[in-house]
Amino acid sequence: MERPVRCDLIGARAAVPERNVSPQVAAQYTRAAIAIATAPAGRVAHHLPEPGERDAFRFVAFRFVAGTLMVTGAVWAHAHPSAAMLAAYEEDPFPAALRLVFAATLRETLEVLLSGLLARA
Repeated sequence: MERPVRCDLIGARAAVPERNVSPQVAAQYTRAAIAIATAPAGRVAHHLPEPGERDAFRFVAFRFVAGTLMVTGAVWAHAHPSAAMLAAYEEDPFPAALRLVFAATLRETLEVLLSGLLARA
């Protein structure tokens, strides 16, 4: 991953900036997040022939972008285990088999997310 700090920040997004703030700040943050997600959602919708244009954007692309952010943070955190977990992996092959590879896990998870959204559209 070329931007590990960005992945760390995405993972902390729901736990930190969206908590312990006023309703006005939360609303402002949400409006900004929607504005930021609109452009990539439009690009995703452009490549989706299955649903109609309106549904492609509203029900698939926007949810895909939102899901991508959520999944990226979670997969990043799990693919970069603590020193204790790394030591456990070295000692025992059973938990080591569960270790996630960031790029492959993210790609597979996003493929499942997108195919599910398309099926529901």
